[in-house]
Amino acid sequence: MDAAPVIDEQGGGGGGGRGGFGAPARVPTQQGMNRFTWDLRYPDATTFPGLIMWAGQTRGPMIVPGTYTAKLIVGDKTQTQQFVVKPDPRLKTTPEDFKAQLSLSIQIRDKLSQVNQAVVDIRAAKKQLEDYAARLKDDAAAKKVTDAARDLDKKLTAVEEELYQIKNQSSQDPLNFPIKLNNRLAALLGVVQATDAGPTKQSNVVYEGLASEANAQLPGPQINC
Repeated sequence: MDAAPVIDEQGGGGGGGRGGFGAPARVPTQQGMNRFTWDLRYPDATTFPGLIMWAGQTRGPMIVPGTYTAKLIVGDKTQTQQFVVKPDPRLKTTPEDFKAQLSLSIQIRDKLSQVNQAVVDIRAAKKQLEDYAARLKDDAAAKKVTDAARDLDKKLTAVEEELYQIKNQSSQDPLNFPIKLNNRLAALLGVVQATDAGPTKQSNVVYEGLASEANAQLPGPQINC
C-alpha cells in the first residue's frame, strides 16, 4: 500500500505554487493506524551540504488562513476531507495582509532557492573542471585547454563568493566574515515570516534590491564539460 497525502488550497489566498522544492512527506504505510502531521508550511528553500548562515532561515513560509483539502490516495482509491485553518482571533490582520505576506515570502524563498542552486551548480562545474585539468596536466598539447579551465574556475569562484560566504566553516564564522546574498535573502525571509502581519514597505524594497543583485549574478556562464 502506498499512501500519498496531498494538501490543496481552496480559497486560502494563493501566493505561489509549491514549485520544485521536493515532494511532501508521505504517510507511513505500516499496518494499523498511521498519523501524518502537516506543519502548515510550504516546502523549504533549496539548500546544499555545509550551508552555514547567520540569523537566516530556509524553512518554507506558513500558509495563510483558509479552507484546504486533504487528499489520501491509496492505490486507485482516493478520499478527500476539507478543513479550515483559522487565524488567531486576537489578530486584526486582514486576509489581504496574509496574502501579501505569503506572496512576498514565496518570492524570497524562490530567489533564495535559485541562489543556493546556483552554488550547487557552480561547485559541480568546478569539480568537473578540476578533474578535467588533472587528466590533462601532463599533456603539453592541452595547455591552452587547461589554462582556459583554470581561468573559468576563477570566474566561477568569483560568482560563488558573491552568492555565499565560502569562508564559513563553523556557526561562528559569520561573526568574522560578511554575509552574502543567500544569507541576506534568508534573513529577510525570517523578518517577513516573524509575525502574522502584512510585509512592510521596507521589506518589499529590500527584496527588490536583493533580487536585482542576485539576478546580476545568476545568469553566469554555461558549463558543458
